Amino acid sequence: MTMKLVFDGTPTTCISTTGTITNGTFTVDSTNATITQFDNSTDLWPSARCTLSIVDTFSAAPTDGSTIDLYMCRDDIDGTLDEVAPTTSDQQGATYVGSFRLYAADVNQPKEVDVSLAGVKKCRFFFQNNSGVSISYSAGNTLKVEGFSYQDV
Repeated sequence: MTMKLVFDGTPTTCISTTGTITNGTFTVDSTNATITQFDNSTDLWPSARCTLSIVDTFSAAPTDGSTIDLYMCRDDIDGTLDEVAPTTSDQQGATYVGSFRLYAADVNQPKEVDVSLAGVKKCRFFFQNNSGVSISYSAGNTLKVEGFSYQDV
């Protein structure tokens, strides 16, 4: 049996930065980013592709091999409860779901990582800058999320 990926949704901009993200800092809604909920309650995609774009680059070249780490908080866990979002310095209830590995160049480094959405109806994504330098801000940096499924070929 052969399977293929099927992208049957429209990418959702789940993070749009609104300020500089210093090294070690999480994106936080209304502090340094706008966080938009990813709604998977209708389509029930089993997985999602998360695409990070740092259009404003970094304050200097990031440390070679450093990362920007991606976290997720599930929403409406029992129809009402949400996992507690990170603060700028604490992971809180967020779950680590992947990393974007960087190289030592002060340029936009578009990256993708696939994450499991098994059992997730609604969620919010956050990232933590572990690049060794600040992520600059003027036009905004984004994380776009697009659900996908698998289909027999």
